[in-house]
Amino acid sequence: MNKTLEYPEIATQTWVLDPSHSKVQFSVKHMVISEVVGQFKKFELTVNNPKDDFADSEFELKVETPSIDTGVQDRDNHLRSADFFDSAVYPYMIFKSTSFKKVDDEKFKLLGTLTIKNITKPVELNVVYNGQITDPFSGKKRAGFRITGSLNRFDYDLKWNVLIETGGAVVGKTININCDVELVKE
Repeated sequence: MNKTLEYPEIATQTWVLDPSHSKVQFSVKHMVISEVVGQFKKFELTVNNPKDDFADSEFELKVETPSIDTGVQDRDNHLRSADFFDSAVYPYMIFKSTSFKKVDDEKFKLLGTLTIKNITKPVELNVVYNGQITDPFSGKKRAGFRITGSLNRFDYDLKWNVLIETGGAVVGKTININCDVELVKE
């Protein structure tokens, strides 16, 4: 007797960003002795997950580069210029995941590609899954994540720099990424 095995179809769940409870931040060394922290104020994140624990999920993040904010208008304008993001020509940074693997109950490795100024490079990020709840006000499911990592800004043609008299650079080469995201299930 020839039996065909049938597997139930997995319904992919789509989660969208709650921007009022999320942030995309970065930090970079300034003159070798301190850190400048900034953020992007406009961004979208969609996560499609085939499993309740989020393993094997697909992430897509779109960040508007003109929305950069470091708290200093002159610096923000310089970061929007052709010396850095060239926001008039390249208004978006885009991250697309290629893999989201569970390390343990709370930790994941997120691999993907990041495109800045039409330059696409692979990146690896660390993710802490903070869990999910049912919102007592809306009844919708919510999930929280902390995403961290670093990248070399020179890989994306963000190369402007000036050396100071001690030999160090005004702007460090390594950008630290710190994102806290809260998602709502559609």
